[in-house]
Amino acid sequence: MKVMRPSLLQPMLRSVISNTVHIQSKTLSSLPLEGVKVVDMTRVLAAPYATMNLSDLGADVIKVERPGIGDETRKWGPPFLSPTLSNYFACCNRNKRSIVVDYTTHDGQVIIKKLMAQSDVFVENLKPGTLKKYKLDYENIKSSNEELIFASLSGYGQDGPYSKQGAYDVPLSAEGGLMGITGPVDGEPVKVGVALTDICSGLYLYSSIVAALYHRTKTGLGQQIDVSMFLTQLSMLVNVASNYLNSGIIAKPLGSSHLSIVPYQAFKTSDAYVVIAANNDSQFYDLSEAVGWPWLPSNPMFSTNELRVENSEELLKHLTERFAEETTEYWVDIASSFSFTAAPINNIQEAFEHPQAIHSDIVKTVHNEVDDVDIKVVGHPVKFNGKDPNNYTAPPVLGQHTINILQDLGYSDEEIRVLQKKNIIQSAT
Repeated sequence: MKVMRPSLLQPMLRSVISNTVHIQSKTLSSLPLEGVKVVDMTRVLAAPYATMNLSDLGADVIKVERPGIGDETRKWGPPFLSPTLSNYFACCNRNKRSIVVDYTTHDGQVIIKKLMAQSDVFVENLKPGTLKKYKLDYENIKSSNEELIFASLSGYGQDGPYSKQGAYDVPLSAEGGLMGITGPVDGEPVKVGVALTDICSGLYLYSSIVAALYHRTKTGLGQQIDVSMFLTQLSMLVNVASNYLNSGIIAKPLGSSHLSIVPYQAFKTSDAYVVIAANNDSQFYDLSEAVGWPWLPSNPMFSTNELRVENSEELLKHLTERFAEETTEYWVDIASSFSFTAAPINNIQEAFEHPQAIHSDIVKTVHNEVDDVDIKVVGHPVKFNGKDPNNYTAPPVLGQHTINILQDLGYSDEEIRVLQKKNIIQSAT
């Protein structure tokens, strides 16, 4: 019979305690991931976005960066907030502590192993096989910390014919089919306005880590997580993928319209554009009332969504003419009295000035003391018991916390000075 170490029993006991019927208080007294320690050896967007979400919910995230360079998004600009803080870096690295370590050296590897030994989660997005050269891969580490969740994100996964290739968002969105269905009809290739493949990969990574943490409460064991950005992109094709796999339909760019719902797209108005969504027959009846054509659903060409899809060219011709007769504001206002949806196409300023955005207090301001700069960030979108996690600190400057983290690991001041002299570590102070 295997005897579990006390440290392995602790998460299981926490689970039992939290599920007992004799709970004195049913209110959240702490953040959901408070007490979880994460070593974050990631860069750019997808994986840093995942670890930022973990930190928003209370996890202590230590970002490991390269000497002299750090995360290259620090230099992705202009615009810049300070010499080592770009707006791009700030978007996905709040709440973290930065330590600069040269993990290609023996002393640097010792530091990383010590961090791993004291952590719940290790996250990396290096090319598959990189960490194995330094014996920092899962197979070499798991024996020293069987509770560790070792999460890897890469372009194509840890194995397979493309596994050794590097990858970024736009090439993957092209290769994974997203760019092939995005943009105007018969137009040039168009990328999505933000790095959607990166973001969705980061969310898969984030949710997988949380699932593994829950699994550990039942088993006491960590595990290896392998997130492929390419496979993430394929999963993002959702209904378009289903249409191909089951019906052989190869989708093409449709502008703002929808292959299976009509009307569901942008229409030009007298002063701008309005996006109309009538997703079912009831909503289409309301739309017909709103445009002043209550007889439209009785037309045998348009009485059901299937018929509207089949006869979309004729229907959209009439609707295009009608929507152009009034302003966007007119259509948005009139839709508020019906079940279909009408929305303006906002620019970024208008989106953040939206009444719901203001009500939700989604924009937060944090202060970086090293560079003495205030930074605005988009807060966590999920509320727990009606409350924002509100756990925000400024994105760190490069090596801002190196000394404190090493001291926490038990390094003496003299040992730290030697590491600095050998350029194995770097500190902002």
